[in-house]
Formats: sequence, structure tokens, C-alpha cells
Amino acid sequence: DRYYRRYQDNRLELTPFAGYTSGGTIFSDTTNLFNQDVTAASSGNFGVNFGIPIGYSNMKLELMVNRQDTDLTTGGGGLFEPDNRVANFHVTYYHGGLLIPFNESRIATPFVIVSAGVGSLQPDISGVSASNRFSASAGVGVKVPVSPNFGIRLEGRGYFTSLGSGNNFNDCSHCSATSGHDFYQGQVNLGFVISF
Repeated sequence: DRYYRRYQDNRLELTPFAGYTSGGTIFSDTTNLFNQDVTAASSGNFGVNFGIPIGYSNMKLELMVNRQDTDLTTGGGGLFEPDNRVANFHVTYYHGGLLIPFNESRIATPFVIVSAGVGSLQPDISGVSASNRFSASAGVGVKVPVSPNFGIRLEGRGYFTSLGSGNNFNDCSHCSATSGHDFYQGQVNLGFVISF
């Protein structure tokens, strides 16, 4: 039974997924594009994982593409305060990482996952191109087998994207220790695992 499970886990996995992303603020001191902080509105996301087995360790090298189509907004910080939409906004993560199971059973396989790569931040504003920055993530999840070739995967993950040092020095309201804010998001995903 142990060798059967190891054989089943030691295969390629393709996992299309969809989920929900929250968080993500671009502070005005990291760009000259906005004169105030803007926040990515919480919304759905979609993507795909491709898992490649690493020897007989049951770990997998994972390649991931993950996209969120949302809006950048200002305001909305107070009770019943409306959000003011600034622009359409697209966040795409291109990551490679490790999926590390920490228990195995016929019922479920819980795991931790870490990854790193590129976060592409793209506002739909005329004359503005996407900014590609270093990005990393970490999370936990569980895979539930339904059949030898199919399963369900649920995970929660946090993302970090480096925005570098603040560059808006013309306005001294931004000349503080808050320069150099980075972009953080949280995400919950549900996927369908196809093993082959």
C-alpha cells in the first residue's frame, strides 16, 4: 500500500484552478503614476500548476501561472465609504517552486508550498507598460484523491512582490520611513488535479 501511494504521487500533475485574491496596495511613494495610494480590489483569479516529481521523494517541482483581473481603487477605507475606481489592473504570477507533502493517506495529502519568480503588475493606463518584479509565495494546502488519475486540491497562499525603493521625492509628504512599500496579496484556490 505504501509503494502504491508512492507510485501514484510520483507522476506528473496538471492542476487548473480558480480562486479568490484579496489585498495588494501600491503606495504613492513607489511610483510617479499615482498621487495617492491605490488598492487592488478583491476579485477572482485563475491559473494552472504543472507538477514534476523529484525522484522518489514525493516532492514536486511546480511551475505556476496565476492571473487576477481586477481594478485599482482609492478610498473605501471607512464604513460604507465608496471605492473610487482608477483603472483596470492585471496581476500575473510566473513562479517555480516546491510542493512538499508532510503526511500521506488514502484520504488526503496535506502539503506546504513555496515558490518564487516574477510578478507582472499591469495597469490599463495609456502609455504605461507592465512592471515585472521579483515575487515569492508560501502556503499550505491539501490534495484529496477521487480516483487514481483525478483529485481535488485546496490551498491558501500569501504572495510578496518587491516594488523597490520609493522614488517620489518631489513631495515631502512622502519623505518618510514608509518609502519602499511592497505588494502583498492573499489567495485561496480550488483546483482539479489530473495525474498522468
